[in-house]
Amino acid sequence: MEERLPPHPNSETEKDFFESFDVERFWYVLKRSKFWLIGFIIITTALSYVYVRYTKPVYNSESIIKLEFESEANVLGLVEVVNTQERNEISGEIELIKSKLFLSKVAAAAKMDVSYHVYGRYLTDERYINSPFIVSYKIFNSAYYNTPFDVEFDAEDSFFLTYIKDGEEVRNAYNFNEEIKTEDFNLLIQRTSFFNSNDGNKYFFIISSRDALIEELQTNLDVVPENFNAKTIKISYSDFNRQKARDLVSLIDSLYLDYTREVKNIAIEQKINFLDNQIQGTEIKLSEYEDYFEDFTIENRTTDLGQDLNRTIEQLAILDSQRYSLKKNIKDLDLIQLKVEKKGAIVINPLLLEQLPNALSESINEYSELQQQRELKLASYNETSYIIGQLDNQLDKSKSILTELLQSYEETLDERLKQVDRRRNILENNLSQLPSMGTEYGKNRRLYGLQEEFMLSLQTSKMELEITRAGTVTKNVILSPASYPESPIKPQKALIIGAGFMVGMILSIAFLLIRYLAHNKIAGVRELEKLAAVPVLGAIPQYKKENLNQTSLVVRKDSKSSLSEALRTIRTNMDFISTSSDSTISVTSTISGEGKTFVAANLGAIMAMTGQKVCVVDIDMRKPKVHLAFGGVSSANGVSTILSGKSTIKESLQETPIDGLHFIGAGPTPPNPSELLLQNSFKKMLDDLNKKFDVVILDTPPVGLVTDGRLVMKYCDIQLYIVRADYSKRSFIKVLNDLKISSQFSNLTTILNSIDSTPGYGYGYGYGYGYYTDEESKVKKVTSSVKNLF
Repeated sequence: MEERLPPHPNSETEKDFFESFDVERFWYVLKRSKFWLIGFIIITTALSYVYVRYTKPVYNSESIIKLEFESEANVLGLVEVVNTQERNEISGEIELIKSKLFLSKVAAAAKMDVSYHVYGRYLTDERYINSPFIVSYKIFNSAYYNTPFDVEFDAEDSFFLTYIKDGEEVRNAYNFNEEIKTEDFNLLIQRTSFFNSNDGNKYFFIISSRDALIEELQTNLDVVPENFNAKTIKISYSDFNRQKARDLVSLIDSLYLDYTREVKNIAIEQKINFLDNQIQGTEIKLSEYEDYFEDFTIENRTTDLGQDLNRTIEQLAILDSQRYSLKKNIKDLDLIQLKVEKKGAIVINPLLLEQLPNALSESINEYSELQQQRELKLASYNETSYIIGQLDNQLDKSKSILTELLQSYEETLDERLKQVDRRRNILENNLSQLPSMGTEYGKNRRLYGLQEEFMLSLQTSKMELEITRAGTVTKNVILSPASYPESPIKPQKALIIGAGFMVGMILSIAFLLIRYLAHNKIAGVRELEKLAAVPVLGAIPQYKKENLNQTSLVVRKDSKSSLSEALRTIRTNMDFISTSSDSTISVTSTISGEGKTFVAANLGAIMAMTGQKVCVVDIDMRKPKVHLAFGGVSSANGVSTILSGKSTIKESLQETPIDGLHFIGAGPTPPNPSELLLQNSFKKMLDDLNKKFDVVILDTPPVGLVTDGRLVMKYCDIQLYIVRADYSKRSFIKVLNDLKISSQFSNLTTILNSIDSTPGYGYGYGYGYGYYTDEESKVKKVTSSVKNLF
């Protein structure tokens, strides 16, 4: 029956494979890229967080005003005319509020022509109502409007003023309450109640021109219809300072109502002014009490002194218990140290042993075991015997280590005891001060409550007067007063951080797709089976026990590692390819570094362990490595000298640590390796080796680099082609397939070398790896699989 070869990679089927989405390859690339993907997400999220963290928040305050208009059209029943007229009037009121005429009144009433700021580490912050100084000014040169003046406190009564004049910095020292006179301006800087000469901050203030204030108000002010049917408008203002935003909205609301009034109620205004003074005074008192409560809470870290008293007593009891336990442990350590000094047996309570540090427990156990061994040996040996002397030396070393550990741990316990004593003294001192502190705190709390009630009464009275004033003058009313913004409108932290996370996700997906499309290496057995036109004989797991700097023989007799089992599987599969008891096997690859010498040496060792006589021959005379695999040195005799007639097989044959396994090195590098392989002496050498050995394994040069490998393979019964996982490119498989088609090797097979045997890696199968290893529990397997994902 005619043998049908798998389709060539250039066929339509293989084209479909390359063009289609490979889920297994994608999964492999995903796991290899997991740290990059996580890194993209972390970086973009961190950048968005940094942007949010170092972007000044903008706050928005809003109010709603209900407008009332009177029209004779209502009497005539002209509803459409009324609606149109009211809409026009609402639009007119909106334009009025946003006009420069009205905003100039706001700018004049706001008294915000001088703004105070403090330099931060990265940003500046406006001191709207808590500036440590205030500035009075006269400007003669308009160039000094809208320009910063830096103020740096020098002492309690003096400061440095810095500004720019004609492109140069001017810095002078002045005293507070001293008028600064120059040809360009006059300034008077006075301290406020927030002044602190030791705060270490650097301030600046800006004197804004009227046009600049109006422009700022127009930029940040927004007036829109809230509900045409209800005849309501919404006034909102945005600013970096939430208090300033609310105050400006409140000011705009009040000025708008004042602007539309025709009659002012003087009596009500006087009452309101009186209430304002009372409210201001009450606010100051409340602020003083709040400062007291805040300082009290910060200093004592509590507001419930009764509960603190109970907690202090409980903590003292706990500290006493800890103190007792520490002293007991120190005493136990002293007893152990005494027993160690006397070289006696150490008998310790298991509970105490569990409480000791691991290193100390292990040292005690080691010392005790050495003591027991010495007692047992004394029954058979004299005190002066060598074994007893060795044990005594070990006991001395163990005693020295144990003594150091005991001393170190005892010092640690002593330090802990001192800390407990210090903490206990602090708590005892606090315990004596709590009653008097509670009395003072309660008194201030009662006074604060009275001031709050008085404040509420004042605010209620003021609100009633304002409603009365509004009702007697105009029908326009404020439905919703200026809100106090609790959170900024921008930057929107959740949205920006979420956007940063999504950008990271998009970058991760893009990076993953690019890496998937650029991935051109063989990763697993299934991928190799799809691409190769020859059978896959098996897969060899990566040798992870040690880093191999060069080719090495790693299998041992009776080895049950996954690597040994893989080689045994390959040896068994070779029996199905060639039924001959004696066979010649060639091992080659596309390029150097794919592990052909490693496979040849270790496969020969596995075969020799079954009782066969095996010889590994290094045909790669340009870059020999077989002698390195068996721990030998490059011999003067080898394949090159045998083929040139300068030595015999017997003279070149070298033994290995494994019975039945021999090797012949490449010998000195000849100038014409290919010509030597074309001579009859090469075939004669193979015939002689086949007579002497059951299996002859030929380590040939890479067929992708030189032609020597092709010349050797035609003399072999089995041709092994090595492909290394995550190293050999997919294009290398074309060399293998071309070799199958052009040379017509009937027993050409391939082996995947250095595959990651971790479950899930290589998206291949392991040919029963781990069958002879220790069985893992199901929980451990599941845990290993989960860890593999990350």
